[in-house]
Amino acid sequence: MLELGSVGCVPCDMMQPVIVRLAEQYRGQMEIYFVDVKEVPGVARQFGIHGIPTQVFLDRDGKEFHRHVGFYEYDAIVAMLKKAGI
Repeated sequence: MLELGSVGCVPCDMMQPVIVRLAEQYRGQMEIYFVDVKEVPGVARQFGIHGIPTQVFLDRDGKEFHRHVGFYEYDAIVAMLKKAGI
């Protein structure tokens, strides 16, 4: 999972506890990376980011299977992951 956002962005900052909880819950099953798009703008262009935060979910082969823009609640992410078989 890529969490594309920026430090100081209110909804991005709201995602941090969700990301920590997901990292604990899915340790060994899923890797989660935060990318500050202001610090690394090339990643935002690479993934076609038009709003932050954006969560991009990739399979083991690096193929995107789900994307969400904005604050994403923990329970909604877990439900999506279960539906995806994770």
